[in-house]
Amino acid sequence: MNVIVWKVMREITNIRFLSVDFDLTGITRRVLFFYRLFFRSNPAVVISVPEHQVGKKYLHITAAVRNLADNFHLRVIVDSSSYSNPPGLMSTIRESVLSVDFMEKNVVESIPELKELIDFLKCNKLDQVVYNVLGGSPSEYINLRDVFEFTTGTTEMKILSIKEHIKFVLIDALYNKIGEASPNTEKIIALFRQIGKLAIPNMELNTNGILLDYPNTVFRQVTTDSRYTIEPATPAVGLIIEHSIIDENDVGKYVDNLFE
Repeated sequence: MNVIVWKVMREITNIRFLSVDFDLTGITRRVLFFYRLFFRSNPAVVISVPEHQVGKKYLHITAAVRNLADNFHLRVIVDSSSYSNPPGLMSTIRESVLSVDFMEKNVVESIPELKELIDFLKCNKLDQVVYNVLGGSPSEYINLRDVFEFTTGTTEMKILSIKEHIKFVLIDALYNKIGEASPNTEKIIALFRQIGKLAIPNMELNTNGILLDYPNTVFRQVTTDSRYTIEPATPAVGLIIEHSIIDENDVGKYVDNLFE
């Protein structure tokens, strides 16, 4: 039995002391029957998918979603990133997709919890520099906020800690994302540098005999003007590719120029 389906059935029935070998199908159907009888609607199930680990197989999400939707008539919500999704999940033509992309600069800067950090960045004319590297990712700004708040001392010391964090983000993109890329993804990186653009239509990629491989932490597929486009997965990755940064020394020089 699909482990994900069994865990969902366990949550529905609130029976937690049995092993996966015990079939909860009948009990689950009875619980759902009375749920629909009282509430006149189909319950929704949220499956939170963890980040896909390099070298590991995808979770059996596609089969689980189809099982829960077809056999139990549940509304299934999959909360995941594109990197975590097995390729078949988005090709059933029955799904509705809600994409939460990077925020615009003014939006991420309007988050109340980031006010002190944002005020400091703007006061020291670092807001655009930081946005260029972190992009509109609230979680990245929260990480920077934590660094900012834990740094005591002068303004110069706080700027130095921000600079070091930006350097860390770029080094992570260089070694843990681009450095772990597959041979196929390395061909795409070379093509990006050759063309000199940070967004390539899928068709142009295919013309060069290359397909985007999954999972992929370097590139992502987005829909732009009703066509599929391949672009760097994060702004930091894009900067590494755009400026042909190849090692930690290059990162240091690049960050020094940013903070001049």
